[in-house]
Amino acid sequence: MLREQAKKMNMLLDFAYFMEFIDRLELDIEAIYEKAPDSNELPVYTLNGKEVSVYFKNEIRPHNVPILLNQPANHPLLVASKYITPKAKKQLKKNKINYLDSYGNAYIEIPQLKIFTEHGNSKPVIPDTTKVFTQAGAQLIFQLLNRPEEVNETVRRLAHLSNISVGSVSKIMNGLFDEGFLVEWNNDKKYQLIRKEELLDRWIPILNEKVLPNYKIGTYSFTGNLEDHWKDRFLRPNVWWGGEPGAALLTDYLYPEKYSLFTTLSAKEIMTDLKLVPDPNGKITLYQPFWGNTSMASIMKGKNNVDALIIYAQLIHSGDPRNIETAQIIYNEHIAQKL
Repeated sequence: MLREQAKKMNMLLDFAYFMEFIDRLELDIEAIYEKAPDSNELPVYTLNGKEVSVYFKNEIRPHNVPILLNQPANHPLLVASKYITPKAKKQLKKNKINYLDSYGNAYIEIPQLKIFTEHGNSKPVIPDTTKVFTQAGAQLIFQLLNRPEEVNETVRRLAHLSNISVGSVSKIMNGLFDEGFLVEWNNDKKYQLIRKEELLDRWIPILNEKVLPNYKIGTYSFTGNLEDHWKDRFLRPNVWWGGEPGAALLTDYLYPEKYSLFTTLSAKEIMTDLKLVPDPNGKITLYQPFWGNTSMASIMKGKNNVDALIIYAQLIHSGDPRNIETAQIIYNEHIAQKL
């Protein structure tokens, strides 16, 4: 019931935003809401009588574009967003995906309507320089997205789980509250995490661009026939697959071409126990765990993969169409219920 009410409220907000975006163009365009979405379908609008399927998102960044390329739509796709980064706009235009933002910038090419206007006046809804979207912030956000109830844990406990300082936790939690991702929901000062899908979307590039590079051990190559037996020869404590092999373990759908491995083993143990050799052009990228409680990543049912959120984020950020497809499976089966 609450989910349906929230869905209707979001549809009304999307409608209001869309009409506002159209008005910002200051052009003679007749925009009409035609059809509500069924299940996974997109809402349909008409622009000067021509139907478009509209994809709403608060912000569009480069890592979102590959997902849009696979977006099913019954009519030409039009992305409507409060903010679209300059790089994302270039990618959208290159792939002939129509877009419209809240600043009166647009690229629309449908029958009888062609618009390209760029004022250079857009800016992020949430500035990139914030207390939240930092390396430490991403490490804490991972814990909160994985277990939203932990927003009410002690600062010291969150610091331990996230492998960051107590002071950082306080700063980030205040930032989440200030930026509307955290709200107080009862008189006992209990808090609740909201806008989790948006938070996940903002977390993905920070994880890949700030966290993982700082925890990178190096690139390695397999020796002997280890690559052919990666599923069972690396099934041991303190070794967990992420990225493509992690996705293969979760879904039995993807055959890995690039390997991502998390481990607490030393450089010597990596070579002597895992039989991997340093190689700047190697297929395997090794990382230290960036979370404080490594029991979160354990061997379950003969599979040693890291948390689905990490695997999903790595696949999405890769931009590879086959990875994007697998990421959607992981999202539906392992992540959606948490959000």
